[in-house]
Amino acid sequence: MNRAWEGPLTEQEARDLHRRLLLDDPTAPTDLVEVYLDRLTDWLVAQNPRIDPAVCSTAAEDALLAVIKNPASYNPERQRLEVYLRMSAQGDLRNLLRAEQRHSRRRAEWEAVELSPVVGKYIWDEGGDPALIIERREDEPDEPSVAPLPDSVRAGLTPQEQRVLELMERRERKTAVFAEVLGLTHLPPDEQRQMVKRVKDRLIKRRERAGGRHD
Repeated sequence: MNRAWEGPLTEQEARDLHRRLLLDDPTAPTDLVEVYLDRLTDWLVAQNPRIDPAVCSTAAEDALLAVIKNPASYNPERQRLEVYLRMSAQGDLRNLLRAEQRHSRRRAEWEAVELSPVVGKYIWDEGGDPALIIERREDEPDEPSVAPLPDSVRAGLTPQEQRVLELMERRERKTAVFAEVLGLTHLPPDEQRQMVKRVKDRLIKRRERAGGRHD
């Protein structure tokens, strides 16, 4: 489809694009992302002004990826493609927020425990200071690495993302190292960990889309 993507698709153009996805046209996924990713992200941000735009962007990516993987999930006779993508992205955003809430709750519960098998391992470090415990745990070389990304995918990364990917491939664990690369050192430690996790999760998803595998 040779068209400059400067605005929304007509209904017929959207149907044609969906039909190309069903026919496994190799250029259709790229066109879908080019047309809808920014529009979908902007819509999510406008609808959810209190949510981190980076999380909205991830939800938009997830919604598009779901249609790319299973284009038959969308029925053009029921609603317009953009309406369907908005509903899907909003659902994905809720799922991401629930997952983040569970993660935060588990972290809070862990920090509330004064003595546990993990804490006891380092009980003599400044009286079991949680900050020192986390730093020690980050030193332990048990972080799963990520498989190398294909050059075609790696070329689309920002310099910061490329550096983060290199650190992940080397099994780097320290949040402070990633935060330095991403320019997050001005943030509190908890926010640094959250932002670093989001970037790493996004890179893992890109690798999965390229056919990689998480060890």
